[in-house]
Amino acid sequence: MITPAHIQGHWVRDWIKAPGFEDHTTRVHWMQAGDIYADVRIPHTRPNAVGATCLADLNPAALTTLAKAEGFAGTTTLDGDTCTWLREINWHGTPDEPDVGAISFDVEGRMIETGVHADYSELWTQKAKGTTAARCFSNDTFIGVLVCAADVGVLGIGQPVKPATTPARDALNRGTIPDNADTVFDGLHALCKVDGPRVTAVLATNPFVETQTILTLGETDVTWHKTGFDGTQQNIHLPITRTTE
Repeated sequence: MITPAHIQGHWVRDWIKAPGFEDHTTRVHWMQAGDIYADVRIPHTRPNAVGATCLADLNPAALTTLAKAEGFAGTTTLDGDTCTWLREINWHGTPDEPDVGAISFDVEGRMIETGVHADYSELWTQKAKGTTAARCFSNDTFIGVLVCAADVGVLGIGQPVKPATTPARDALNRGTIPDNADTVFDGLHALCKVDGPRVTAVLATNPFVETQTILTLGETDVTWHKTGFDGTQQNIHLPITRTTE
């Protein structure tokens, strides 16, 4: 039987395979602390953003490529060898079906995840086995999760009930920037470097915030240094609602 102890820590994905599809290059980081998790998935290929200062400066093709990223966070439950990832935050909006996978381990200790509601398999390698910790935070508009292992973290911030981004992404794919293009990129998911109270983006759904301080940690709240679709800067305070050590 799989126990919560088996899935703790920082995991990176080696590959995903599905009928007619295989991906070995997307950079995927999943971090688990207790029953809290955060996950970010950034494609290896990204558009040339030379001369651009924000997402709004990019053309539809570039935005379409960036929108292939994924990010989600929330809580997990285990039932035997079956794990359910509840996506309380989902960058692309409410998913069509539950995220449920059957988990097993190979002789090298790598995790094999097999889809229950979808036909896929993924191979995961544990990058860090050390103690993980999580912070959950929210206000009336956004909820967020930061899971850390030492000085590395995975962050997810978004609307608790975000509209599905499929219509806007379809428009981008047709070469048109819709009026609600900013909703596709609302929120933030990132692999981070944690240095005391300062959290810096290393790899993010918004590439323009990489190397920047995106979060400042306080005793009772966090401050999200939000960069909007048009590059507008805003400091958003989110009280801490739960922690795990």
